[in-house]
Amino acid sequence: MSYAEGPSFAFPELTPAIKRLLLVNAAVFLLNALLGGELSQGSAWFAFSWPGLWEGYGLGLLRFVSYQFTHDWNGIGHIFWNMVSLYFFGTMAERSLGYRGTYALYLLGGIVAAVVHLGVAALQGATDVHLVGASGACYAFLLYAACMAPRVRVIVVFVPVPLGLLAGFLVFAGVYAQYIEFRTGYPDHVANSAHLGGALFGFLAYRLGWFRDYTPYVYQSSLLGGLRQRLRGWLHRRRAHHAAAEQQELDRILQKIQQQGMPSLSSGERRMLARASERAKRK
Repeated sequence: MSYAEGPSFAFPELTPAIKRLLLVNAAVFLLNALLGGELSQGSAWFAFSWPGLWEGYGLGLLRFVSYQFTHDWNGIGHIFWNMVSLYFFGTMAERSLGYRGTYALYLLGGIVAAVVHLGVAALQGATDVHLVGASGACYAFLLYAACMAPRVRVIVVFVPVPLGLLAGFLVFAGVYAQYIEFRTGYPDHVANSAHLGGALFGFLAYRLGWFRDYTPYVYQSSLLGGLRQRLRGWLHRRRAHHAAAEQQELDRILQKIQQQGMPSLSSGERRMLARASERAKRK
């Protein structure tokens, strides 16, 4: 799979947060395989389940996070496709989210996916179902990336497909599969409700502008470079906040002039209006 906005296709550059998420998923998968599936089977601590949330005097809540890094050890298909999705769509999203926003979308998207899965399972009368895998988080990245660049073409079985169309098809397929589940009974293999929960969260995250921290996705070469970048980001946000507050005050002053005339202005308001006028002349 590859994508591009123009006529050429290329693999995306691996970004910092996605690289770490891929490594953690791979490490947990290898550990689970060495343990013979002890992390993901039955009531294992790394699997998400409703009864498991209340175990360990509250520690069971960690399953909301641990299940997102745990995959079925009986084959590589589950983790392979999730990691492929995370690589392609996660790297796209990180360019907008920064590394902190990427972690937030992954973890919270997975948590929402688990809650939706739990709720739908309960509606179908299944209270002891188990969930593992990063699929919910991957669907969150898929929808976020599709909202970012719906016309980017993705190679699917040698055919270039617009990302927006691919995301729409996968969501439709998930909705239809969930409808079949409601009609025929709750299955024990594909958590379609978790996929849809993650997809909804990714869509809302983009539309509502959640998690964007303006942190660049490139690596920092040193501690000093990282601190310098943090300082630049803080200064940028401070200047933006100051400019917005000043513009709001100018709007208020102009409205006051329109309603009450220039004589109604205080000395401070007159000075602020003069400074704004000087800046406008210099531009």
